[in-house]
Amino acid sequence: MSVARAAGALLALGLAATTTGCAAHSTAAPKPSTTAVSPVKLDGPVYGKPADGGTAVFAATENDTVYALSPANGSVMWSKHLAEPFRPHTCGNINPLGITGAPAYDPDSHLVYVVAEDASAHHMLYGLSAADGHVVSHTAVDPPVGDRAYLQQRSALTLWHGHVFAAFGGLFGDCGTYTGAVASVDTASGSVNWFEASSSGRGGMWAPGSAAIGTDRLYFSIGNGNAVQAGQPYDGTDSVVALDVNAKRVDFFAPVSWASDNGSDLDLGSMNPVLAAGHVIIAGKSGQGYVLDPAHLGGISGGAAFQACSPFGAAAVNGDVVYLPCADGTRAYRIGAQATPLWHAAHADGQPVLADGLVWATDYDNGMLYALDPATGHAARQIAVGALPHFAAPAAVGDKLFLGTANGVAVIGTAAQR
Repeated sequence: MSVARAAGALLALGLAATTTGCAAHSTAAPKPSTTAVSPVKLDGPVYGKPADGGTAVFAATENDTVYALSPANGSVMWSKHLAEPFRPHTCGNINPLGITGAPAYDPDSHLVYVVAEDASAHHMLYGLSAADGHVVSHTAVDPPVGDRAYLQQRSALTLWHGHVFAAFGGLFGDCGTYTGAVASVDTASGSVNWFEASSSGRGGMWAPGSAAIGTDRLYFSIGNGNAVQAGQPYDGTDSVVALDVNAKRVDFFAPVSWASDNGSDLDLGSMNPVLAAGHVIIAGKSGQGYVLDPAHLGGISGGAAFQACSPFGAAAVNGDVVYLPCADGTRAYRIGAQATPLWHAAHADGQPVLADGLVWATDYDNGMLYALDPATGHAARQIAVGALPHFAAPAAVGDKLFLGTANGVAVIGTAAQR
């Protein structure tokens, strides 16, 4: 599935795939917020979660510009415009299309990495100096399959063992010819290895969070492919895959319902896998979740299934509790051999993050940020932050949150929420 077909499916799937069982529902009205929100206007929308670079916070826009912001107040320290962005003309709901995936900061090299799409739909991985933004490296990362004009780098970049991993999916509407893919770029040599997600086409890899990092592998999710009949050969889609440092698949899980999931657009590709309590946790747009063994994902199998929700993006983890970014609001589960539902906070449907002892999640359709009690889901605060992109997630930096918006970044203090 493409990134933005999911956006159009949020209402239908979110309402249809709600959790059953003993989860508490948080309905208490939040306290009125007196929190100051400092808007920082940049030259375009910020879709990717900003990156904490210690002495700077890095945000990137759809106008292909990277900004270094002060962690103290969000003021612009430097900016670097990398290219003119692409303007899709047949489908897609992000226009122009520049830097969409969240940046990655390398504390060893003091470089910040982004993938920028230029006016000809070429995708380039840039390494910029954190000190002043000058370009230190650039590597072409146009996937080897499909038409680059119909591919989008939506997922957060993942830095692991001296390699930057960039996942690719399609555009809203699933137009054109594309196949999901992951680039593994060696930051020392610039060499690129590729993983191709589907043998039948499509299989977008677009969930907006980063990959889950295991001891010797990364875990990604894959959306629906073109194989939709149970009698067809399995095409690698509707799955969780484990990749090694060279982007070679070393393990996978797919539900036995993979073909019907593909046919009904109810795949696992909308959520980033997450590691919690010694397990890999994944859920899909069908509302079905799975608790998997990180060392043996299980291939095509039933897995240890649980009734979950339709999640979109990356979950937050605190010990054995996972907070899922469900289309109908954040849901908390305790992870053991099975997943036990704990609570549900309606409306807070953005990717959750933990900061200052609270769970923070946006209502990105209505421009709100919620501060949730991690034990109960009660909303302690509701903060108006302005127009937000889909799946907006704040980055916790010191005592502040940096949240990408439709025109820049909002800076919100966390300590004042007590």
